[in-house]
Amino acid sequence: MIIKYIVEEDNILIKEYLKSKKLSSNFLKKVKLYGEFRLNQQLVKNYHPLKKGDILELLLEEELNQEVQAKKIDLNILYEDEWLMVISKPRDLACQPTRKHLSDNVISAIKYYFLENNITSNIHIVNRLDYSTTGLMIIAKCGFIHNALKQKQMTRKYIALVEGYLNDKKGIIDLPIGRDNEISIKRKISEKGKNAITEYVVLEESDNTSYLLLKLHTGRTHQIRLHLSHMGFSIVGDGLYGKESGELKLHCCYLEFMHPVLEKMIVLEENPIWYQSSINYKLI
Repeated sequence: MIIKYIVEEDNILIKEYLKSKKLSSNFLKKVKLYGEFRLNQQLVKNYHPLKKGDILELLLEEELNQEVQAKKIDLNILYEDEWLMVISKPRDLACQPTRKHLSDNVISAIKYYFLENNITSNIHIVNRLDYSTTGLMIIAKCGFIHNALKQKQMTRKYIALVEGYLNDKKGIIDLPIGRDNEISIKRKISEKGKNAITEYVVLEESDNTSYLLLKLHTGRTHQIRLHLSHMGFSIVGDGLYGKESGELKLHCCYLEFMHPVLEKMIVLEENPIWYQSSINYKLI
């Protein structure tokens, strides 16, 4: 992985310049220990002075985690370049390896894809989705990209099918979320929890159900599922916070983010198979 900068100021040390770029100290430490700093194609130390117009490159090769099992799982790749990729995750697939899902998970599937295509990058999931939630996920190919994306504003929108009709056809749910207990995956609304904000608008209504477009302003575990359930409109198929289990009707349908290297806006949209009407994603 090579990160390139064209220096825009004079009389500044490399390490100070990179701090101004908001690179994580952990990433810079890894470059110092295992990578290279190149200034105008010459190897230098991180305390070397820079001048305007210099070309500064950071080189750091990451290896695939050898402890992760690779497994062939069909991937729906919507976008890919040398720095990151965006996939559409199917339902009932874990994001990362667990005792129950050692190889049937997103990371194992991507490792298999990387090995088949001679990609030596590591795998960093940027936006996780629950096991039963479907939709768009960003995977960074190195820690630098992962950290850069976390520091940039990202817009995430979801479609959900909920039980009942909402009186307010659009609104904002602002309720803090905390753990239900230390050993359960379940969450609860708690004054001692972390702030959580979900914006919504009703798309369609029929048969005592409503299709919602939702926008996350925070990213807490189970945020949409818990917020809607607490308001009395649980998502269809949500056995954890609703009435009955089945196919969870929750799908990450929209991602918008600034590419940290190409410096262009990436916008991706995908309707779930259970909702194929046209959507104006700018409703929220």
